[in-house]
Amino acid sequence: LEVFGEMKRRGVEPDTVTLNALISAMEKAPGGSQWEKALEVFQEMNRRGVEPNTVTFNALISAMGKAPGGSQWEKALEVFGEMERRGVEPSTVTFSALISAMEKAPGGSQWERALEVFGEMKRRGVEPDTVTLNALI
Repeated sequence: LEVFGEMKRRGVEPDTVTLNALISAMEKAPGGSQWEKALEVFQEMNRRGVEPNTVTFNALISAMGKAPGGSQWEKALEVFGEMERRGVEPSTVTFSALISAMEKAPGGSQWERALEVFGEMKRRGVEPDTVTLNALI
């Protein structure tokens, strides 16, 4: 965040790659995902007119799945919906992160919803990988 602040002070406009790196850093923050800050970066991205891509959405969904105290799986689904509205194609990583978020839902796994997402993944012709299948187990 310090580097991002310094960029803004110097008038350097961040691009998609820079903002993706920042969202990803929030996902991997020490002490647990800073998903709320990642969401703020995403909103800043929208305000600046910087177009998000698949990597953007993957990092944001993953951050929500790793939220301290249990995943924010419902918010992750909202982000997935935003991804679809924008016409950004989900990847294996996208679906795996979404399924993983449902697996870690507070109060118990949302396994039925995870299976629905897996079905959607197959309907779209997106191939699951080991991460996807492990999240389903």
